[in-house]
Amino acid sequence: MKREDSYLVESSLKRIPLETMGLGLVIGFIAIWLFNLVTGILIFVGSGLAALSFLTLKSFVNRNLDKKKALVLRRAILAYVLRPLLICLVLLIIIYLFKGKVIALVAGFSLIIAAILIEALRNLLSIKQWKA
Repeated sequence: MKREDSYLVESSLKRIPLETMGLGLVIGFIAIWLFNLVTGILIFVGSGLAALSFLTLKSFVNRNLDKKKALVLRRAILAYVLRPLLICLVLLIIIYLFKGKVIALVAGFSLIIAAILIEALRNLLSIKQWKA
């Protein structure tokens, strides 16, 4: 990978959690205006959970990139079994505490997809040469 490409990828990986939180904040304020305070807060919390999940995944990959494959495989299996369980636990708590508001949390959590698409478009537009 070229140095410029590596810089582009690293800067994109740093911006994705920030953009997710920014989108969550904007959509959260719109939801407060359109619906109610709890819906807006849950959207923002969902985007925060998505950003936190992305950061932990990125740090796990960076930390274990150079280690032995067998050890990393065990850690990865444990991490990826615990991750969905923790997400489900948070969803169950939201369902229990705020009946009917889980869609707001999921909407905020899914804002990471929009942030990734924004970064992909930004990187595609910054390419000066399409073919090598």
